[in-house]
Amino acid sequence: MSYEMYEPGSGPAPADAGGPALADGLGDAGPWRVAIEYSNQGQAKPPTIVQLGRTAHADRTQALLAARRASFEFDPPDPWSPQGREVFRDGPDGFLVVIQGATSTFHMRVRIVAQITAPGAAG
Repeated sequence: MSYEMYEPGSGPAPADAGGPALADGLGDAGPWRVAIEYSNQGQAKPPTIVQLGRTAHADRTQALLAARRASFEFDPPDPWSPQGREVFRDGPDGFLVVIQGATSTFHMRVRIVAQITAPGAAG
């Protein structure tokens, strides 16, 4: 099996940057879900776990509010004895959470995501 090498500019002509053709393929319209990424108990493999929320939010603002709530409420497996938590806005779509444990500090990322499909895939 062989693969064609990607050459910048060799693909189809881009749609108008502000037009719906581009936005439709990027998941910009949702539905939105909350994704939480955190370490997998120290040296365990895989090193990180990503959990996707079951609730789909049609509205981006509501999804972001759910992500903010999860930033304060989600209890990852590490650290084993949480002593404090700081939540920081991390770009337009999420939060960085720093959790201080009794002997170490951990972090997790909470953000909103919208699933996209491959071009030509039935959806």
